[in-house]
Amino acid sequence: MHCMLVVVFDNETDATAGKTELLRLDHEGTISVYGYAVIKKNPDDVAAVTQLDSYGTLSLCARTFLESLSDQTDVALEARSQASDETAHLSVAKTRKGFIDDVREVLLPHRVAIVAEVQEEWPPVVDSRLEPIGGIVFRWTVSEIQDAAET
Repeated sequence: MHCMLVVVFDNETDATAGKTELLRLDHEGTISVYGYAVIKKNPDDVAAVTQLDSYGTLSLCARTFLESLSDQTDVALEARSQASDETAHLSVAKTRKGFIDDVREVLLPHRVAIVAEVQEEWPPVVDSRLEPIGGIVFRWTVSEIQDAAET
């Protein structure tokens, strides 16, 4: 299943361990990581992208999601962006009430999240590796995003 994962951690140390586990799962062939970003919620309640992967690219849908979390365009993210796709923007806008709001409730100031596009066959594998580190896992499949755009 192709999906967008968001895993929220209490601090940068746990998020780094979570990112390592996510990339280890990719290396093992258990999942495929298409791209990821790390974001941190600052004390002023603004989420900022602190790291982008060096080997993949995030889709417009994922970049728009990141912008929705931060309510601003990040310079590093903008530099990696591709041409605009109105459908992807609409999809993210329509999922805001569910997925984005759920993530915002947990992504409190000083917390760190990994946003990743992945292909996974069995979600409990990711959950079982990231939850013991303290990760709170959210996922939204591409088909759910497409369905939201059509309604």
